[in-house]
Amino acid sequence: MFTEKNIPKLIIVTPVITVLLGAFFTIYFFVKQQNDYFKEESLRVETEYIQKQKNILKKETDYIINYINHHIKNNQTLNQDELKKSLIKYIETIRYEKHGYIWIHDINYFLIAHPFRQDKIGTQDIELKDATGTLITKKFIDETLKKPDGVFIEYYWQKPQELHFSNKLGFFRFYEKYNWVIGTGLYIDDIEQSIFENKKLLEKRIDKYIQQVLFISSLIIIVIGILSFLISRKINSVFSNYKKNVEKKEFELQDINKNLEKRVTTAINEVKKKDRAMLHQSRLARMGAMLSMIAHQWRQPLSEVSGILMELETANKFKKLDAKMLKESVDESNKIIQFMSHTIDDFRNFFKPDKKKVRFYVDDACNEAISLAGASIKSYQIDLYKKVKCNAIINGYEREFAQVMLNLISNAKDILNQRLIQEPKINVVIDVNDKNVILTVQDNAGGVDDEHIDMIFEPYFTTKESSKGTGLGLYMSKMIIEKNMNGELTVENTKDGALFTIIVEMDNG
Repeated sequence: MFTEKNIPKLIIVTPVITVLLGAFFTIYFFVKQQNDYFKEESLRVETEYIQKQKNILKKETDYIINYINHHIKNNQTLNQDELKKSLIKYIETIRYEKHGYIWIHDINYFLIAHPFRQDKIGTQDIELKDATGTLITKKFIDETLKKPDGVFIEYYWQKPQELHFSNKLGFFRFYEKYNWVIGTGLYIDDIEQSIFENKKLLEKRIDKYIQQVLFISSLIIIVIGILSFLISRKINSVFSNYKKNVEKKEFELQDINKNLEKRVTTAINEVKKKDRAMLHQSRLARMGAMLSMIAHQWRQPLSEVSGILMELETANKFKKLDAKMLKESVDESNKIIQFMSHTIDDFRNFFKPDKKKVRFYVDDACNEAISLAGASIKSYQIDLYKKVKCNAIINGYEREFAQVMLNLISNAKDILNQRLIQEPKINVVIDVNDKNVILTVQDNAGGVDDEHIDMIFEPYFTTKESSKGTGLGLYMSKMIIEKNMNGELTVENTKDGALFTIIVEMDNG
């Protein structure tokens, strides 16, 4: 049976039969698997979507709590009643999702805030019932006081501007300072409609996938049959050529293996040399920046010491120098010298590398960088504004993060000075979005040239004079944020100037 004459026939028949059988079993198990997958995925989509809605309710309530705490903490002008009215007015304007809003009761069942029941504000709401006759206000407050950190409650209520009642999922938290029960909710039928639509999309996608598999399987069977027929006509020559090619490839592979290790070693050594050179240049650039900032920090103290010496010289010249004056001058000079010594220690500690990650507030690292660059910025008459919308803790290398901030601020200072901008400004903003801290540094120097913006983070690229820049500052900053702290550093042009954005994940403990 298996003779040289039969080989071409076997080459034609065997793959076709194999593909037919394989296609049959593959399609059978694939269809079965997809049906099982659809059932599991439908259940998962439903569970996931409901959990997502619960998370939205928690998030909106947490946002309100944080908003209230923030305004209480930072209030300096309003009395308590005015502050409460301001908070309630804002809370009643909040909308989210399709029918989401916020309302507030106190623990005595009085309605404090509600965007759609303004006529009931200030009245006791204990008799309020839902479509099933449940005293829902009493239930809301009683259940929340049992679980002040948050409780989910289902009830039946009307959607805004609608008459019929719908099943609603509510979430409630107790705010102890004002004895407020803060509530919000989403309608279950809205959720179920979204789940149904998601299931329909999933079902269509799976059906389309099955049709594609059937079409591709049929096409493969036809193509393999044709190819097998063509291959059988030249099988002998193909085997011969294949054998020769294999021998040739084996010889080439042996030759490559002999030289591969040497090439890899050479390439690694070259990369290490480049990295060492890059780090060395980065250190030199940091030293230069440190010396420049120390010079700015020392300029005023040195002027004061010079003034003291001139005063002593004048007093001595006119015979008015006495022991008291000499002692006061020496004490004052010692204080100034100690300040200069502390300045050196601050800069030396700032540029020490971190050995391990720590938890730190973003604003603290920013303040450290701003304090070091403060004298230099002031000398160029640049206004630096810092706005903390929401401070947060991150986990990483605090000094390296502060060095990135120092580098961004120093770059902004340099470009403002280089372009002789009138009324130069640097704006630093700290904010939080979802699970991330967002920190921006923006100047009003007109932005980065469009031809350079895609290369600005590449090593050795700089728009400064060769004596003033190495082209490593932004490259090292991007490496610190993205490689060492799993964050993101980007740049874009705005109408005023360049906007650098740092995004790092918060550490919630």
